[in-house]
Amino acid sequence: MNRLKDGRGQGQGESYIPYIQANDNKVASEGWLTRTPGWHSNRIHHTLSKYEYQYFLVQEWTDQITDIREQYPLPYEDTQRIAEKLNIRHPHLDGHDVVLTSDFMLTVIDDNDSLNDQARTFKPIHKLTKRTLELFEIERRYYKEVGIQWKVVFDVGRPINLIKNIDWLHDAKRADTRPGMDSEVVNMIAEPIFEKLKQYNTKLSISKSCLRCDDHIGLEPGTSMFMVKHMLANKRWVTDMTVLIRESAPLVIDLPGQREMK
Repeated sequence: MNRLKDGRGQGQGESYIPYIQANDNKVASEGWLTRTPGWHSNRIHHTLSKYEYQYFLVQEWTDQITDIREQYPLPYEDTQRIAEKLNIRHPHLDGHDVVLTSDFMLTVIDDNDSLNDQARTFKPIHKLTKRTLELFEIERRYYKEVGIQWKVVFDVGRPINLIKNIDWLHDAKRADTRPGMDSEVVNMIAEPIFEKLKQYNTKLSISKSCLRCDDHIGLEPGTSMFMVKHMLANKRWVTDMTVLIRESAPLVIDLPGQREMK
């Protein structure tokens, strides 16, 4: 409860503070903790499992998502009331009731261009238990009361290639993550890099193509590869994201309009 007093689980966008964070002692032993700069929020996101991280990446890529609030707390009094009504044990630790959280609260642009919140809880199928289903029922009933869509996301059918590709380019979303780079430099070198990459042998790996491009244009080694990631992350260049990107293999890139015409 002290976490709520510290402002955790409150705010939106850049000001939101996750209720549970990767550096909390409670979760430090679970093995897969990430702190990732967010595209939508411009803050550090805390994910507590591989599956949460992968789901987070897909939401980052989705244009309809405007905000991601992870480790989102449900009102303690409400979940206690619902648990009591259901005659099931409220989430607890060391004999004391604790705040129930949903893995993600997403802010989504709907078909009417309005913003609405949608809650998501991720669970691997092999971890489903009777107790898990009880906790799901508390979440389900709470979100039904407040009129927020809630769904459980399982680990089947994940778009693995898309997830790995987003992970590969995620850090290059912002130009200033590379020393000496900003939006003005990006706009200046994007076209010559694109044209050079399109000229090279289609059998050449993207890694070698980028090194040749750096050499021909006179850029610092690594600049063209960063630009490929940056332009794909910002969807100014496109490729088939369902095909696994390998730096040791060729990569077909296009401008958005060009790919749509094919």
